[in-house]
Amino acid sequence: MVLTAQPRLRPLTPAVAARLATVRAGVQEGRLRRHVERLDAPRGRYHAAPEMSRAESYVAGELERAGWRVRRQEFTGPGGSASGVNLLADPPAEDPVDPRRPTVLVGAHLDTVPGSPGADDNASGVACLLELARILPEFGLARPVRLAVFDQEETGLHGSRALAGELGTLGRPAAVVVFECIGFYSALPGSQVLPSGAGLLYPGQRRRIRQRGWRGDWTLVAYRQSAGRLARLFGECLTHLAGPGTALLARDALDLRLAGPLLRRYVPATEHFARSDHQPFWDVGVPAIQVTDTADFRNPHYHQPGDTPETLDYHRIADIAAATAVSLAHLGIR
Repeated sequence: MVLTAQPRLRPLTPAVAARLATVRAGVQEGRLRRHVERLDAPRGRYHAAPEMSRAESYVAGELERAGWRVRRQEFTGPGGSASGVNLLADPPAEDPVDPRRPTVLVGAHLDTVPGSPGADDNASGVACLLELARILPEFGLARPVRLAVFDQEETGLHGSRALAGELGTLGRPAAVVVFECIGFYSALPGSQVLPSGAGLLYPGQRRRIRQRGWRGDWTLVAYRQSAGRLARLFGECLTHLAGPGTALLARDALDLRLAGPLLRRYVPATEHFARSDHQPFWDVGVPAIQVTDTADFRNPHYHQPGDTPETLDYHRIADIAAATAVSLAHLGIR
């Protein structure tokens, strides 16, 4: 389908490439691993409350140690269910940003399913967020950024829905980036599968995966057209760091105005674009991208006890952190 084809990823300009190299040199893979190891336990408001409390305290402490101003957003889901707490972090007060420029929100969820320590799902995303908190002020914020650590993602995206529902009070972001399972990669042929019907919606992307021997060694960027520029810029930055073919972009087929309703009804693969915290922002019309390793379509440890820190690729998580920082810095500039 032409409208779901991967956009052409261009080489970075020398200025952007130089900035990316500098930022990537400052990202610490060891620190990323330490974050994941500190979060290495099932975490949930109901099924593992003490571990969730410890994880929340650790994350808030790390954000504050990096100079960010952290506050808690308490929420209750529909019908009084799924109460929880999002952590929202604003940049250090001394960091010079233009207050007239709309905020960019970067988020990841902290909770896990029962019984899984959730290294990939989603300590990998939270660790990347914490590293961003450290490097963004260090290299300068070109625009205001807010960081969000979502609660109750696994029970129905309740934390991100609560935040998306309060944008009138908090301010509508110019764009949203969501990290969801970003740490598992495999060079083994046949390690990547696709949901049923995905080849019909994304024949070009499927061809690229087939040419790579169905290896799960690339990162998916799911987006809607309103966030197309951010998706492309992130893909270009990640490709520059990780190599050709390591960033695969897929536009949500339900974003197609005429075909979307029919695809929703007849192609099951479309439901997989709504599985994480980017979806509530799509629902209210905010440009958003999801960055993911495709979770259960690659990772055999997904939602299992084996989702542990030693299974992750911290070099790639570091690449994602640097690509995100530079994408946000240059969004709307280049």
